Amino acid sequence: MTRRDQHSKSIEVVDLGMTFRSDDGTSVKALAPTTLEIQPGQFVAIVGPSGCGKSTLLNVLAGFLSPSEGTASIGKEAVSGPSIDHGVVFQDYALFPWLTVLDNVTFGLKSKGLSRSERNEIAMHFLDVVSLRDFADKRPRELSGGMKQRVAIARTFATNPSVILMDEPFGALDALTRRFLQQQLLKIWSESRKTVLFITHSVQEAVFLADRIIVMTARPGRIKSDFQIELDHPRDFSSDAFRKIEKMVFDSLDEELAKTFGLAPNQLQSD
Repeated sequence: MTRRDQHSKSIEVVDLGMTFRSDDGTSVKALAPTTLEIQPGQFVAIVGPSGCGKSTLLNVLAGFLSPSEGTASIGKEAVSGPSIDHGVVFQDYALFPWLTVLDNVTFGLKSKGLSRSERNEIAMHFLDVVSLRDFADKRPRELSGGMKQRVAIARTFATNPSVILMDEPFGALDALTRRFLQQQLLKIWSESRKTVLFITHSVQEAVFLADRIIVMTARPGRIKSDFQIELDHPRDFSSDAFRKIEKMVFDSLDEELAKTFGLAPNQLQSD
């Protein structure tokens, strides 16, 4: 396969806030004014209590929501709506059930003006990377949940976006499948060096994948801690260095989790 441009871009939010209007007319502040800068090629994970605004932040960056205040930009350009240059992977796969695996992966490439043979070549490359070449002619109903998510990841990277936004992509999967897909994701990222923003509720997953971890407060969410992870890949879950970082993140997170559940911080125990 011909090597393609492997561009990546920065992500920047400045005083970004989001307030929603509930059905009864009251205002709910989901995200407090937040400022964050992510360098091109960084893999950044965000962890925080449920409802703290993690997904809201991602949906603003994806162009699905307009912020109530502040700005969001990718590559110094303001986010004004969805773009093929901003790849998004959700927990629910979002595949077209009537299309084959191959056609799902090539779907986004149609807007790039490539010939069918070029689209198929690119798609088969990424299906190779996620070990699904033999399933190219299958339809989503014939795949397991983990296989569907591998198709979703292949489809997202195939369009060569500058940033990848991932919202709990492995949250619904069993532990073994999750571990395999974490390794597959790292393999693709190490080759492409795309800018990745990855939302997860798993501290262990964040430490395993990311080179930077952002901890958010309870709602309204804001950035509480910012950890730089200087461990080489592949990372050993059981190593002292891994466990030390994991504990640091849990220690930062426990106070916010306690607020969410109405507990004292010392009532929460990290692994």
